[in-house]
Amino acid sequence: MKLTCICLAGLLAAAAADSLVLEQNLLQQLEELKAEVVAQREVIEQLKVPRHLQSAENAETIDEKIAKLQEADLGLGGALDSAWLCLCGALVMFMHAGFAMLETGCCRAKNASNVLMKNLVNVCCGTLGWWSLGWAFAYGAQHDNGFIGRDGFFGSNFYTQDKTTGVIIPVECTSDGCQSTMLSWFFQWAFCTAGATIVSGAVAERVKSPTYAAFAFFMTSFIY
Repeated sequence: MKLTCICLAGLLAAAAADSLVLEQNLLQQLEELKAEVVAQREVIEQLKVPRHLQSAENAETIDEKIAKLQEADLGLGGALDSAWLCLCGALVMFMHAGFAMLETGCCRAKNASNVLMKNLVNVCCGTLGWWSLGWAFAYGAQHDNGFIGRDGFFGSNFYTQDKTTGVIIPVECTSDGCQSTMLSWFFQWAFCTAGATIVSGAVAERVKSPTYAAFAFFMTSFIY
């Protein structure tokens, strides 16, 4: 009987010890879970704070930087377009020299100076005609008539001027790029006067200079 009581007492003691150890382990795990929850809450609070990708020294927004990059891109594209139009216009303009040499070589020596003068008159009168009327008829706003331009006569609307500062703005920028009206006028002028010069070779030694001057003006101001 005594042995049985001793065994039961030992078993109860062992069970109590095991339950105590188990309770301590559970308490330790609970504390670890609490610490983990606190750490997760700190991380969540940090994520709620707005994140600034830019430093305080540079207060520019992303939109402002994008706008500046777009302006730089348009400026570069406009510069390249302007350089290309100037080069091509100059090359076409040199066609006058080629026509002058060709026509002079095909005519009699006594009419050489007359042919050269007609080529010069062609450029001068053609420029006046293209500036005063030709550009406006060809590239002016049509105002729904669908046939001929009605503005841009005598070089008007070649540039815009700021009403407040009075600064002249020769270049207009759109989503397609920057383009100068004056530069476009120059490029088309080179082709217009070169087209009029072709006729001078056909009528060399056959027409008087005043008559040809009138034709050159009419050719560049309306026919072209």
